[in-house]
Amino acid sequence: MLLRHAESGWRQDDFERSLSPHGKRTVPLVGRHMQRLGYAPTFVLCSPARRTRETWAYVNSALDGETTEDLRPEFYLAEPNTLLGAVRAIDDGHLNVLVIGHNPGLLALALSLANDDIRADNPFGDFPAAALAVFDFDVASWADMLPGDGTLIGFTPPDKLEPAP
Repeated sequence: MLLRHAESGWRQDDFERSLSPHGKRTVPLVGRHMQRLGYAPTFVLCSPARRTRETWAYVNSALDGETTEDLRPEFYLAEPNTLLGAVRAIDDGHLNVLVIGHNPGLLALALSLANDDIRADNPFGDFPAAALAVFDFDVASWADMLPGDGTLIGFTPPDKLEPAP
Protein backbone atom coordinates (compact mmCIF):
# COMPACT_ATOMS: atom_id res chain seq x y z
CA MET A 1 0.00 0.00 0.00
CA LEU A 2 1.23 3.47 -0.86
CA LEU A 3 -0.15 6.51 0.94
CA ARG A 4 0.81 10.09 0.25
CA HIS A 5 0.76 12.28 3.32
CA ALA A 6 -2.36 14.38 3.86
CA GLU A 7 -2.47 18.06 2.91
CA SER A 8 -0.06 20.15 4.93
CA GLY A 9 0.35 23.80 5.76
CA TRP A 10 3.01 26.03 4.23
CA ARG A 11 4.16 28.29 7.05
CA GLN A 12 6.81 26.00 8.49
CA ASP A 13 10.14 24.68 7.31
CA ASP A 14 9.39 21.91 4.78
CA PHE A 15 10.46 19.03 7.04
CA GLU A 16 8.45 20.40 9.99
CA ARG A 17 5.27 21.21 8.05
CA SER A 18 2.25 19.91 9.92
CA LEU A 19 -1.07 18.84 8.50
CA SER A 20 -3.45 21.59 7.49
CA PRO A 21 -6.98 21.69 8.95
CA HIS A 22 -8.20 20.12 5.69
CA GLY A 23 -5.58 17.36 5.98
CA LYS A 24 -6.62 16.66 9.58
CA ARG A 25 -10.22 16.24 8.43
CA THR A 26 -9.36 14.09 5.41
CA VAL A 27 -6.81 11.60 6.69
CA PRO A 28 -9.06 9.91 9.30
CA LEU A 29 -11.35 9.02 6.37
CA VAL A 30 -8.42 7.16 4.81
CA GLY A 31 -7.90 5.16 7.99
CA ARG A 32 -11.58 4.24 8.20
CA HIS A 33 -11.55 3.31 4.50
CA MET A 34 -8.55 1.03 5.07
CA GLN A 35 -10.19 -0.56 8.11
CA ARG A 36 -13.46 -1.12 6.24
CA LEU A 37 -11.65 -2.88 3.37
CA GLY A 38 -9.38 -4.93 5.63
CA TYR A 39 -6.19 -3.14 4.59
CA ALA A 40 -4.33 -3.75 7.83
CA PRO A 41 -0.60 -3.15 7.50
CA THR A 42 1.68 -5.08 9.83
CA PHE A 43 4.67 -2.98 8.79
CA VAL A 44 4.85 0.74 7.98
CA LEU A 45 7.70 2.48 6.23
CA CYS A 46 7.31 6.19 6.80
CA SER A 47 9.20 9.34 6.04
CA PRO A 48 10.24 11.06 9.27
CA ALA A 49 8.79 14.42 8.14
CA ARG A 50 6.16 15.78 10.50
CA ARG A 51 3.32 15.62 7.98
CA THR A 52 3.93 11.94 7.22
CA ARG A 53 4.18 11.03 10.91
CA GLU A 54 0.93 12.90 11.59
CA THR A 55 -0.73 11.17 8.65
CA TRP A 56 0.29 7.78 10.06
CA ALA A 57 -0.96 8.69 13.55
CA TYR A 58 -4.43 9.51 12.19
CA VAL A 59 -4.58 6.42 9.98
CA ASN A 60 -3.27 4.15 12.72
CA SER A 61 -5.94 5.34 15.16
CA ALA A 62 -8.60 3.89 12.82
CA LEU A 63 -6.91 0.51 12.34
CA ASP A 64 -6.98 -2.64 14.45
CA GLY A 65 -3.93 -4.76 15.09
CA GLU A 66 -0.26 -4.39 15.79
CA THR A 67 1.99 -2.55 13.36
CA THR A 68 5.76 -2.24 13.31
CA GLU A 69 6.81 1.28 12.34
CA ASP A 70 10.05 2.19 10.59
CA LEU A 71 10.91 5.89 10.21
CA ARG A 72 14.01 6.39 8.11
CA PRO A 73 15.71 9.68 7.29
CA GLU A 74 16.33 8.57 3.69
CA PHE A 75 12.56 8.36 3.06
CA TYR A 76 12.18 12.14 3.26
CA LEU A 77 11.50 13.13 -0.37
CA ALA A 78 12.94 9.74 -1.41
CA GLU A 79 13.46 8.52 -4.94
CA PRO A 80 11.35 5.50 -5.95
CA ASN A 81 14.37 3.17 -5.95
CA THR A 82 15.09 4.03 -2.32
CA LEU A 83 11.50 3.22 -1.35
CA LEU A 84 11.42 0.02 -3.41
CA GLY A 85 14.73 -1.14 -1.94
CA ALA A 86 13.38 -0.68 1.56
CA VAL A 87 10.22 -2.64 0.75
CA ARG A 88 12.23 -5.45 -0.82
CA ALA A 89 14.26 -5.73 2.42
CA ILE A 90 11.22 -6.20 4.71
CA ASP A 91 11.02 -9.39 6.72
CA ASP A 92 8.78 -11.88 4.94
CA GLY A 93 6.73 -12.36 8.11
CA HIS A 94 4.95 -9.11 7.25
CA LEU A 95 2.24 -9.74 4.67
CA ASN A 96 0.82 -6.22 4.39
CA VAL A 97 3.05 -3.18 4.14
CA LEU A 98 2.19 0.50 4.04
CA VAL A 99 4.60 3.11 2.66
CA ILE A 100 3.83 6.71 3.62
CA GLY A 101 5.76 9.32 1.71
CA HIS A 102 5.97 12.28 -0.60
CA ASN A 103 5.70 13.15 -4.26
CA PRO A 104 7.25 12.93 -6.75
CA GLY A 105 8.85 9.70 -5.45
CA LEU A 106 5.58 8.07 -4.41
CA LEU A 107 3.93 8.66 -7.78
CA ALA A 108 7.01 7.35 -9.57
CA LEU A 109 7.01 4.26 -7.34
CA ALA A 110 3.31 3.61 -8.01
CA LEU A 111 3.85 3.89 -11.74
CA SER A 112 6.89 1.61 -11.62
CA LEU A 113 5.05 -1.08 -9.64
CA ALA A 114 2.05 -1.18 -11.96
CA ASN A 115 1.91 -3.36 -15.03
CA ASP A 116 2.21 -1.77 -18.48
CA ASP A 117 -1.55 -1.33 -19.00
CA ILE A 118 -2.02 0.52 -15.72
CA ARG A 119 1.14 2.57 -16.22
CA ALA A 120 -0.06 3.68 -19.66
CA ASP A 121 -3.42 4.82 -18.26
CA ASN A 122 -1.92 6.41 -15.11
CA PRO A 123 -4.96 6.24 -12.83
CA PHE A 124 -2.95 8.06 -10.14
CA GLY A 125 -2.93 11.47 -11.82
CA ASP A 126 -0.54 13.54 -9.73
CA PHE A 127 -1.12 11.19 -6.72
CA PRO A 128 -2.92 13.78 -4.59
CA ALA A 129 -2.37 14.29 -0.88
CA ALA A 130 -3.99 11.53 1.22
CA ALA A 131 -4.44 9.23 -1.80
CA LEU A 132 -4.04 5.47 -1.28
CA ALA A 133 -2.85 2.95 -3.87
CA VAL A 134 -3.05 -0.76 -3.09
CA PHE A 135 -1.07 -3.37 -5.02
CA ASP A 136 -0.84 -7.14 -4.87
CA PHE A 137 2.26 -9.10 -5.82
CA ASP A 138 2.34 -12.83 -6.50
CA VAL A 139 5.70 -13.44 -4.82
CA ALA A 140 6.97 -15.64 -2.01
CA SER A 141 9.28 -12.96 -0.64
CA TRP A 142 9.39 -9.17 -0.60
CA ALA A 143 12.85 -9.49 -2.15
CA ASP A 144 11.22 -11.04 -5.23
CA MET A 145 9.02 -8.00 -5.85
CA LEU A 146 9.91 -6.40 -9.18
CA PRO A 147 8.76 -3.25 -10.97
CA GLY A 148 5.91 -3.91 -13.36
CA ASP A 149 4.73 -7.05 -11.56
CA GLY A 150 2.14 -5.38 -9.36
CA THR A 151 -1.58 -5.85 -9.73
CA LEU A 152 -3.36 -2.64 -8.82
CA ILE A 153 -6.14 -3.56 -6.39
CA GLY A 154 -7.39 -0.05 -5.89
CA PHE A 155 -6.59 3.62 -5.96
CA THR A 156 -8.56 5.97 -3.75
CA PRO A 157 -8.02 9.71 -3.94
CA PRO A 158 -9.34 11.59 -0.91
CA ASP A 159 -12.23 13.19 -2.81
CA LYS A 160 -13.71 9.69 -3.28
CA LEU A 161 -13.90 9.06 0.46
CA GLU A 162 -17.17 9.74 2.20
CA PRO A 163 -17.33 11.33 5.64
CA ALA A 164 -18.66 9.16 8.43
CA PRO A 165 -22.39 9.64 9.05
